[in-house]
Amino acid sequence: MKKIFRFRSLAMRIWMTFTAVILIIVCSLSMLYIFAYRRVEENNKIQDLKVSHEMLLKNDNFSGNYNNFSRLRNLRGGDNFIVDFDTANRPLIIDINHREPPHDPHSPSFNTMSVKLWMSSFIKGGTIKEKLYKEVYNNMQYFFIISTVNYDSFNKAYLVSYVPNIVDNTILYLVIAIGIIFIIIGFFASIIVAGHISKPLKELEEYTVRIAHKDWKEPIEVKSDDEIGMLARSMNKMQKELKLADEEEKIFLQSISHDLKTPVMVIMSHADAIIDGVYIESLEKTAEIIKDEAIRLQKKINQMLYLNTLDYVLENNSRSDYINMRDLLTQIISRFEVIKSSIEWDLDVDDIIIKGDGDKIEVCIENILDNAIRYANELIRITLKKDNKYAVLDIYNDGPNIDEKHVGRIFDRMYKDKTGNFGLGLAISKKIVDFYKGEITAVNREKGVSFIIKYPLNYSHD
Repeated sequence: MKKIFRFRSLAMRIWMTFTAVILIIVCSLSMLYIFAYRRVEENNKIQDLKVSHEMLLKNDNFSGNYNNFSRLRNLRGGDNFIVDFDTANRPLIIDINHREPPHDPHSPSFNTMSVKLWMSSFIKGGTIKEKLYKEVYNNMQYFFIISTVNYDSFNKAYLVSYVPNIVDNTILYLVIAIGIIFIIIGFFASIIVAGHISKPLKELEEYTVRIAHKDWKEPIEVKSDDEIGMLARSMNKMQKELKLADEEEKIFLQSISHDLKTPVMVIMSHADAIIDGVYIESLEKTAEIIKDEAIRLQKKINQMLYLNTLDYVLENNSRSDYINMRDLLTQIISRFEVIKSSIEWDLDVDDIIIKGDGDKIEVCIENILDNAIRYANELIRITLKKDNKYAVLDIYNDGPNIDEKHVGRIFDRMYKDKTGNFGLGLAISKKIVDFYKGEITAVNREKGVSFIIKYPLNYSHD
C-alpha cells in the first residue's frame, strides 16, 4: 500500500487521463443518442402512426378489431378513436376497438379518456385532412393525427390516432453504466500500470543518485527496448562520459599541479639563494630567472582561468564585429617578429572580412603562432585564402613533425608536448573555432607542420 501511495501521482495522472477519455466517449454517445437517435425514433413513430391512420381511413365502416395497433413497438401505448359531437356540441368519444367504458376514475383507462378529451379540444370543426399534432399533456408529449370521416351520424365525425412519445432511456443508462464500470476498472488498472512504469523509473532514480555521488561501479541493466530502455542506455552512456571526464579532470589537476610546481620551486630556490647570498651567478641574473619563471607561471595560470571560463564568456559576453583578417594578422605578426628575430616570415594574405569577436579570434591566432615560434627552425609561412564559404588560414612552421598517433589529440587540454608540459593554448584555440562553427586541424608536411583554420564567412550564432 505504501508503494501505491508513493507513486499515487503517476497513477492518478494515468487514471484521470483514462477517465477523461471515457467521459468524452460517454458524453459523445449520450449527445448522439439525444440529438440523433431520439430524432430518428420520433420520425419512425410518426411514420408508423401515419400508416396505421391511413389504413383505418380506407375502412370506412371502421369494423373489425384493431388491437394490433398497440402491439407495434413504435406505437406502444397508442390508440385510435372516433370523435362525434352531440347537439350541444359536446364531444362524444367512440372506441372503435370496442373497449368497455371506464368506471374507475383512478384507473389508467380513465386517464386515457382524459387524454382523448384533451385531443378532441383541437377539433375546431370543418373538414380536416390528416393533420398532425405534437403537443404535451401532463408532462407527456403526444403525436396524434386528426382526419374527417363519415361515421354513423348525420354530423361530421373525426378519426384520431395517437401515440405517446415514451422516451426509452435504456441505451443511455446502459452507456453510462458501462462508462462507470470502465472508470472503476481504469482506477485499478492505472495503479497496476503506474507500478509497472514506476519500477524501472525508481531504478533510474537510484542510478542517477549514484552518478551524482560519482559512483561509477556498475551500469544500469537494460531490460527493454522501449522509451525507458532508451533512457537507461542514454544514462549508461552519460555515466561513461562522466566517468571519463572525471578521470581526465583528476589527471589534469594532478599533472597541471606538477607543471605549476616547477616554476614555483625555481622561484623559491633562487629567492632563498638571494636571501642566503649564495646564488651561483650575479644577483641581476638570479632576479631575471625569477622574473622569467614568474611570467611563465602567470601565463599558465591565465590560460587555465581563460580555458575554464571560455564557454561562459563565449555564450554570454561574445561580441559580433566585422573583422579584417589581413589587418588583424599584420598586427599580431608585428608583435611576434621581435620574439625570435632569426625566424623568416613568409606572408600570402588576402583581404578577407569575417564576423565575430575580435578579441577571441586574436587569442586563437596568437596561441597557434606561439606554438609555431616555439618549434620553428627558420621559417613560418602564413596564407589566408577564400575557399567557397570559408576563410582558410594556414600557419606553417618548418619544425619537427608531430607523431601521427598524437596529431588528433594535440588540441585536447590533456595533451602534453615533448617537454612534458600541457599545451592549453591549442585547446583554447579549438574551443574558440568550434564556437564559431569552424574547423581547426594539424597536418604534417614533408618538412614541418601546418595548422589550418577554416572559418565560416557567413557565421551566425543563434
